[in-house]
Amino acid sequence: MTRSALVTGAAGGIGLATVHRLAKDGVRVVATDVKDRVDNLPSGVEYVAFDLLGTEGFDDLFTSFSDDGLDYLVNAAGVAFFDRDGSTFDIEESIWDTTLGINLHGLRKVIRAAIPHLRRGRGRSIVNVASTAGVRGMDSPLDAYQVSKAAVVSLTHALALQLGPEGIRANTVCPGAILTPMIDYLYERSPERRTDMENRTPLRRLGLPEDIAAAIAFLLSDEASFITAVDLVVDGGWTAQIK
Repeated sequence: MTRSALVTGAAGGIGLATVHRLAKDGVRVVATDVKDRVDNLPSGVEYVAFDLLGTEGFDDLFTSFSDDGLDYLVNAAGVAFFDRDGSTFDIEESIWDTTLGINLHGLRKVIRAAIPHLRRGRGRSIVNVASTAGVRGMDSPLDAYQVSKAAVVSLTHALALQLGPEGIRANTVCPGAILTPMIDYLYERSPERRTDMENRTPLRRLGLPEDIAAAIAFLLSDEASFITAVDLVVDGGWTAQIK
């Protein structure tokens, strides 16, 4: 029987790459993002426009899974306000509210709505996209983003412990420097910044969304059936050398 997945953040680099990877693997995918439409989704993928900052309607994301249950949940939605985030002493309250609202609170509301459907599914696997910032910190302050991703890591551990007896696994993927639309403009604005990051990465390149999608697909799969509460860092070796 075909497995099923819900992927949030499906219009972004990692979310979109994950949708393509899962669809290629034969998974039935429902994709969601805040945009009204996403034009480059694979054939057969159902798209639902949804704002994670909302207070209701989360159960509606899972309407089409009501009979067979949900096998996989991927929370790839996330924001980072590079120009307005920074030190906790300087960040506007609205940046805290939006960053935590999407990266943490929206994620946990999706998970809460998904659990009854995951209990009926066969895959029973959750992967939350966190960040190396959530496990090791950052060179320069981006406190709202870092706190939100650290909270995702902590919440995922809690979920893994609570849901493990039911056979539901929960893991995070923690990307390093990945070429996504969220940060592409920074490298276009400052090519030397990209070169510096490449030189600081042992594999001497930046990551691609497909690199993260591959890690997500593994953690979702039955090949990872004894893996839970793990934070899989995918960063080309970058954090191994951070002091």
